[in-house]
Amino acid sequence: MTRANRLRPREDDSSDSEDRIRDFFARHGGAGSATPRKECDEAGVSGWSEVYAADGYVLRCDWTRMGSREEMRFCEIAPGSGKPS
Repeated sequence: MTRANRLRPREDDSSDSEDRIRDFFARHGGAGSATPRKECDEAGVSGWSEVYAADGYVLRCDWTRMGSREEMRFCEIAPGSGKPS
């Protein structure tokens, strides 16, 4: 299992997300030392997960579920900015 697969957000089982994480790490010097984080509401309807790159960038996936439909939004957050790039 590759490092990108181990860090894949649990809520996102698509191969597209694995590709996004692999590409993100390739562009930002690999995986950082921070532990990936995730949170969701009590009902499991919405939440977010983040993985951290070696250069300080964060890849965040915000997700919501409506019945069998799931929507995901990915964004990259620059080091120290707290804002998506």
